[in-house]
Amino acid sequence: MTDPPTTVTPMSDLFASAVHRFGQVWADLMVAAAAALLVATAPVVAVHATGGTAAEAYLVAVFTYAIAYFGVLGWVVLRGLPGLAPRSRVVWTYMTAGLMGILAGVLVRGLGTFALVPLPLLLFAVPAIAAGDVQPAGALTRSVSLAVRNFARTWLVWIITVLFSAPVVLAMFLIVDAFTDAGTALLIGLALSVPIVWPFSALFVRALYGDLTGRAVVAPQDRTA
Repeated sequence: MTDPPTTVTPMSDLFASAVHRFGQVWADLMVAAAAALLVATAPVVAVHATGGTAAEAYLVAVFTYAIAYFGVLGWVVLRGLPGLAPRSRVVWTYMTAGLMGILAGVLVRGLGTFALVPLPLLLFAVPAIAAGDVQPAGALTRSVSLAVRNFARTWLVWIITVLFSAPVVLAMFLIVDAFTDAGTALLIGLALSVPIVWPFSALFVRALYGDLTGRAVVAPQDRTA
């Protein structure tokens, strides 16, 4: 495992790296996020179609969408590696994404909006597996310890991501709101914002993980230094 870097990259550079990469390959990123969203939506639709209540559909959605986000994160990190990851590591990356999604779902169900506080503890598990830094059994421990040791930077990235996402969701909501009721407009607005928000968040987390660990997980053309 590589020792952490001795210099700290300015947060503005990490943000610029994420924005730059999104601008360069936005089509691939948006298609991947949209595909993950569709796959995650299928169980929700199935629950509703088989007579499930709105509460049951929401419960399924919390877990499937969380898993889908971490899946996108794994895909983004694997693409940024200097070489192809072994097949076994790819499999473990997506399995870890599933586990982190379940844990995130548990936090959201148990804490509601307060889950925004502990969720960053889960952010580095998938990148750690994708980069080959830990074995699967140590992914969560690695994520928590890295986040806690770098508390200020980790939670700052999380806050910036939330602040970045809010106007995107609002803009999508306002576009749709003119054609439907508020509840439906919110759901459609959230769905339309996913192909932008998820890839950006994944790129931002990837850049931070690379900066904190010194690992080459950001494609050379994306680096600002």
